Amino acid sequence: MRKWWIWTRASLSWLSFTLGVQDGVAQEPYTAFERGYALWQQGRYAEATRELYQWTEAHPRDGHAFMLLARCQLRRGDTTAALRALEGALRTGWNDTTVLAGEAEWRFLERHPKGRRLLAEARRRAIAMGQVGLRTTLQQRFGRYFVLYPPGYDTARRYSLVLLLHGNSQAPAQLFSWAREWQPEDAIIVAPEAPYVRLRPTLDAAALRFSALGEELGVPDSLREDVISLAADWYHGAVQDAVRHLSVRRSLPVVVGFSQGGFMAAVLVARYPEAYAGAVLVGASYYPEGRVLERLPEIRRYGIAFLVLHGRQDPIVPFQTAELFVNALRQAGVDHEFFPFTG
Repeated sequence: MRKWWIWTRASLSWLSFTLGVQDGVAQEPYTAFERGYALWQQGRYAEATRELYQWTEAHPRDGHAFMLLARCQLRRGDTTAALRALEGALRTGWNDTTVLAGEAEWRFLERHPKGRRLLAEARRRAIAMGQVGLRTTLQQRFGRYFVLYPPGYDTARRYSLVLLLHGNSQAPAQLFSWAREWQPEDAIIVAPEAPYVRLRPTLDAAALRFSALGEELGVPDSLREDVISLAADWYHGAVQDAVRHLSVRRSLPVVVGFSQGGFMAAVLVARYPEAYAGAVLVGASYYPEGRVLERLPEIRRYGIAFLVLHGRQDPIVPFQTAELFVNALRQAGVDHEFFPFTG
């Protein structure tokens, strides 16, 4: 198990080259909307508001961003600013009333003169578009994963298996050059696409971008745990398919995840502790709906090890996220190593 730690730690110098964690290059792909969304998820509403305001000024036709800005303003207790943002969303043609109807924080609209007018306009648009209701149910479909064969790949040999998970609004190919730098000669890397397409990042990049959390679906917060669980099932299914069809050893695979992929790596080994040897979390985010901390005793029982790497100046996932997770691993007695770095 320790040899995986050696080649992963050796790859740190390539993090700064390929992902740009030290020279600022990594911050470039993150738009103001992505930064605002990340801050929203962390409950940092004032900071999220500044990012989203910047984004809506530059993209005045982005109704989704205006709605997220309105929600941030509500969480800050500024209903006047929230109404302005809601009005901005309506100007873009936004017509999805499910958020307004499904969340208690919007009930003030019925009591507010301007709020009633905006709510009536939103409902009128919804009726005009024929939107009479919305429900969420399970969907079954095919997904894709990429296979990175090592140099000199020989079908007569057996190889170790590494699962590589990309971050939010990314695609597997964005990590390929980095992965090639630390890929052992005796390992095959499989890199699945996350199950949900991110619309705005896809349009901005003119190439498909993905997420494991299904942000574009507009599912209620009560279904967040189910969405995460189904994403973990998809990643585990990709591993099982690789085991069936590729020339891999019987030894357990290791999961390497970047940002959101790091979070999903932890979720994966927490849900299937019998199926993995360990996880490498690089700049990993964390959501309580993943139920990782609750499963740490089971993780320890199966002898799973973690390697946690996080930059102290991470602009998206606070360094404290890693510190808190590592502290939980320590208290639970889970085998781990923490590698904080500058950048």
